[in-house]
Amino acid sequence: MSMTPDPIGSSTTAHTRGTARVAVIGAGPVGVGVVERLLANAPLLTPGRPVEIVLVDPYPAGPGRIWREGQSPLMRMNSFAKDVTLFPGDAVRCEGPAHPGPSLAAWAAATATGLLPPVDPRLRTDVRETGPDSFATRRLQGAYLSWFLGEVTRAAPPEVRVTVREGRAVALTQDPDGVQRVRLADGSSLDAHTVVLALGHLDARPRGEEVAAAEFAAEHGLTYLPPGFVAETDLSAVPPGADVLVRGMGLAFFDLMALLTQGRGGRFTRGGGGDLRYVPSGSEPRLLVGSRRGLPYRCKPTHRLALEPEPKLRYFTEAAAELLAGPEVLDFQRDIWPIIRKDLSHAYYRELFAADPHHTTVSWREFEERHAVATPEEVERLVAAAVPDPARRFDLDALRAPLRHAAFGSADAFGTHFSALLEHELRRCADPARSADTAVYRALLLFFEQLPRLRARLDARSRAEELDGAWLSLFNLVASGPPAFRVEELLALCRAGVVRPLGSGMRVRLDRSAGRYRAGGANHPDEPAAAVLIDARVPDPTVTGTADPLLASLHATGAATEETLSDPATGYRTSTGRIAVDGQGRLVGADGRAHPALFALGWNTSLRGARAFAIPGTNAAAFRHGDLVARAVLTGLPAN
Repeated sequence: MSMTPDPIGSSTTAHTRGTARVAVIGAGPVGVGVVERLLANAPLLTPGRPVEIVLVDPYPAGPGRIWREGQSPLMRMNSFAKDVTLFPGDAVRCEGPAHPGPSLAAWAAATATGLLPPVDPRLRTDVRETGPDSFATRRLQGAYLSWFLGEVTRAAPPEVRVTVREGRAVALTQDPDGVQRVRLADGSSLDAHTVVLALGHLDARPRGEEVAAAEFAAEHGLTYLPPGFVAETDLSAVPPGADVLVRGMGLAFFDLMALLTQGRGGRFTRGGGGDLRYVPSGSEPRLLVGSRRGLPYRCKPTHRLALEPEPKLRYFTEAAAELLAGPEVLDFQRDIWPIIRKDLSHAYYRELFAADPHHTTVSWREFEERHAVATPEEVERLVAAAVPDPARRFDLDALRAPLRHAAFGSADAFGTHFSALLEHELRRCADPARSADTAVYRALLLFFEQLPRLRARLDARSRAEELDGAWLSLFNLVASGPPAFRVEELLALCRAGVVRPLGSGMRVRLDRSAGRYRAGGANHPDEPAAAVLIDARVPDPTVTGTADPLLASLHATGAATEETLSDPATGYRTSTGRIAVDGQGRLVGADGRAHPALFALGWNTSLRGARAFAIPGTNAAAFRHGDLVARAVLTGLPAN
């Protein structure tokens, strides 16, 4: 069955036609993912029942806002094409049926060879250049999302219809008979029995330092760009040749870097020795960049493992069962971190002993036996004796804070050190003997799947500051880093003087006497000034501070609330900014009750739906949560 557009105009009332209508607000990957789960479960839970699923979004259904096909080809994914799928396969442990399908890489290969329909002619090069280990363009991912939605819709059961309503939902009210009325920005409305919010990344109103920076810019005629989506930001406000302070060295920074260099006519070339060089266009600014860590995340690992990854964690799997069986509230730092460190250490050295044994002094069997019973202090002594070269050891503290002891007399001296660290990272990423790094990455993926099992047993501080804080930061550092080619480009830009690193612990000061922003860090005393400041990151999740009119209206009426974690015993209390939902994804209102017809899912809800995409062959949270919500939606629909 193909999708059909829903006419925009007056309200369409589904319940008068005997058809159950589900409105999915947000037609990006989370939204189309839940549509797939609704279609897969409908024959089982609502057999023969006419159901209409309406996708509502001002952006194209499938790609949504982030993956639109019209964006610059400089915008790339940071996942391998082989590691991206929207199809829940047999490894997903959920009640609904599996629906295997091709990964992005497999789809691109089939499209390139004519086995699947062709893409827009503008994307033909993107398709040809995308292999399993490629970092595809985001616009190609948008084409994959469009194809996915078309595929699952064509396979819909005959009694289920999928339509698309182009427009921005701005408010939601409930009629006395329980029907939900969604109002759109153009004045039209849409009636539904159930509404699912699949909102994804949202803009937020400025707060704190952002407000101060914006007010300072207005007062002194400066330029400030707050957190947002770089690919759609108007960068014409950044003058050629200007010094630009940039806060953040994550993926948003690399987008900004690409658009302000290659996007302005600069180009990269290879020198005679193979080194990447940047040839300026003269239109680029100079980027003065820093962050809390002061370095980019670790390059996405590409090593081929000497050993097959273990299917489960060596220590945590058993320990978690014991912890769950006990009666006490768990403290992450005390009860969980030691197991994480030990499991990551085990994964690292298991691979190191196989891939690079000449750096070890004992057999793996002896090391493993002693490692299994060792205390943290004993592990340090064991490693020091068994792996003499400190550079070959697993050092979690150095990984998390590599610049904590770095002190230099000037920004230039620090810049030399920064470039040397990037060179080291690139060599490490390309060295087959460093496959232990990939083993750690694989272990972190297992933790990512397993740790949520303990969430309900953790105290509030542990959930907010450790599980959602320190742990997630470590995971992102290793598993969500940039492709190596981006780090190589950064190094070339540093050598060309287009990027100047500021270091860790970046701080921005409003210099009122000079009418300029000033920024410094913890690694050198220099504090350069600039007339442009950019916060290179996406906004944190927030309900109370959201700029999205629909979510703001739901919060104003008490239908949507922000997740709050509290501990009456200690008085600890904090808001996470996420949309509060119950275990089935139903919105929790200000009265503390879950709404039977309003649902939300995704990374910005208290379900914490991880990423929109998943690695094929994994039991990904995105699939499990999508199935959970879809089944709750279908079973909650009113009877004919």
